[in-house]
Amino acid sequence: MGNRMRSFYTSGWFTAAVWLLRLCVGAVFVTSGLVKAIDLWGFVFKLEEYALSFGFPQPRSVMVMTALFVSGYEFLFGFFLATGCFKRAAPWGLALMMLVMLPLTLYIAVASPVSDCGCFGDFLIISNTATFVKNLVLTAAIVALLFWNPKVRSGLFEPAIQWVAGVWTGLYLIIVALYGYNVQPMLDFRPFPLGTPLAPEEEAEEDYLFVYQRGDETRSFPIDSIPEGDEWTFVDRVPRDGAPGKDAPDFAIFDGEYDVTESVISTEGWQFLLILPEPRKADISYTYAANEIYQYADSAGIPMAGLLATDQRGIDAWLDLSMAGYPCYSVDDTQLKELSRGTMALVILRDGKVYSKEMLSSIPLERIEAARASGDMPRTLSLNPVSTFRTLSGICVGGLLILYLFQGVILGVRAKIRAAARRRREKRLAAKASTGHNEK
Repeated sequence: MGNRMRSFYTSGWFTAAVWLLRLCVGAVFVTSGLVKAIDLWGFVFKLEEYALSFGFPQPRSVMVMTALFVSGYEFLFGFFLATGCFKRAAPWGLALMMLVMLPLTLYIAVASPVSDCGCFGDFLIISNTATFVKNLVLTAAIVALLFWNPKVRSGLFEPAIQWVAGVWTGLYLIIVALYGYNVQPMLDFRPFPLGTPLAPEEEAEEDYLFVYQRGDETRSFPIDSIPEGDEWTFVDRVPRDGAPGKDAPDFAIFDGEYDVTESVISTEGWQFLLILPEPRKADISYTYAANEIYQYADSAGIPMAGLLATDQRGIDAWLDLSMAGYPCYSVDDTQLKELSRGTMALVILRDGKVYSKEMLSSIPLERIEAARASGDMPRTLSLNPVSTFRTLSGICVGGLLILYLFQGVILGVRAKIRAAARRRREKRLAAKASTGHNEK
């Protein structure tokens, strides 16, 4: 029986099955942790929604630390499992997490205290029921790995240096998370990514199909193929698949009770928008930077407006407090949070489309002065977070690849250093023993 079990655990198909489970389960947790870290603000908002629904609201600082811990925990243990590191600790770490998440998601699936679980942030929104089923499958796979994972000793990194891979990837995740929290998410999964028009676009007939009916037959025609004559009767007009703006949400700006989106958003040239989704939490010290940007914008003929998640009374209070010269309007707080993260952010538009986003706290006055001196402040202040993410991810993957390829050399050097240290220690002990013998 023992020989049969040993041959079972050493068989090729068993090793392949365990590696497949490692990769699948690990990839789910790596993805979940990474997308949470990329948009740490979004995860904080979701945690606050959970806390409020359970009647235990917490300070934002607590939520930020919780969001960073949970996203890092998922990412690192998922990475360890997928790469075959810490073969016992990795599945146990994920099992402890599922011990909490499985009953929690069962309750959410039954009671629906929140609209969605937020497992994958805005990257992938799934129903509460689907979330529970997903966690049920993951738990079953993790339970199997608790027994099987240590049986397959192969891994990408040798046990002596697997901690280095963990530190390297952990540092990568921390940088991604802090950048997203203090600047803007490196990848934007929200409804208003770069290039999205905020102003309602003019409808083009080419973007629609025209539905006609003839007897029991119903067909859709593009504008250049509409049938002539009385045989066909017009029924409806529907957007074509992939038509611009088909799935874009309506961004609405209000001045009191009036929708002024079309008059506020300029469809030509540059425009600055100061975004305050939580005016009461905004740091008033950054209004100086906002006013400096407005002075340049006004002198350059670039329109600037403030968009606040408050009513007219709140807008009047903000204008008095910040001494703003730019006009301010009301926008729903959810839309402002979807447009830009942070309590106060600068969004730059070009021809009515989102060109750049950045928290005002990450723009030092020296950079504003340099942008003003350049004569092209909009482009100078603009960021390309996607490029930053690609560079940072390339450095992370490149470092792991180097560690994988040269781990034999690293272990050899490590062994020589240890051997040299051992010889020096033995010489010191021998010299000490010899000195003691001579004294006698």
